[in-house]
Amino acid sequence: MRTLIAFLLILLTSLPVAAGKMYKWVDEHGKTHYGNAVPPQYAQQGSAELDKKGAVVKKTDAALTPEQRKAKEEELAQKKEEEKEKLEQKRRDKALLNTYTTEKEIDLVRDRNLQQGELQLQSMELRAKQVQPRLDQARKRADALVAGKKPLPPDLQQEIEETGKEMRRLQEMIKQKRMEMDAIRARFEDDKKRFRELRQVEDGARK
Repeated sequence: MRTLIAFLLILLTSLPVAAGKMYKWVDEHGKTHYGNAVPPQYAQQGSAELDKKGAVVKKTDAALTPEQRKAKEEELAQKKEEEKEKLEQKRRDKALLNTYTTEKEIDLVRDRNLQQGELQLQSMELRAKQVQPRLDQARKRADALVAGKKPLPPDLQQEIEETGKEMRRLQEMIKQKRMEMDAIRARFEDDKKRFRELRQVEDGARK
């Protein structure tokens, strides 16, 4: 290896200035080549420009494959998204500190947000308590007729279908409203936790 390097240095220093620049590149077999020009077939594989002492003065990276280009684009997109999230977090932090002065204030705002939802939920649950007995009674009448091998009147069948549909709709609405309220509680709990962290940082900076 040392002999090769010494030979290369001798070769480089012995070349006249008119010979122009010296380049190093690697072929498809991984073999390193030197010359005053990179062959066209290796132009996309990367090369290095050398000075008279054999030191690299300029390096040209190999052209990216479609897979590498896609990975690079995905990496850049991810970094851009992370930067966007950092800016958004900074904005939320500033708004949090500008909106509240204590954790108790956060609890008060949370309770105000939940109050209307609680009223809506109570209304839905009351309506469901009114519909359920009607549905149970209609089904009981239908079961009695079936047990007596009597046909169901069309109006009874319609009542069962309509009240059943209304009951399912109310149950879904109640479920969704409870999920919304749970999300509100979780959001304000996260705000309170983040507010506490930010205040601790501020207090630490003052010391």
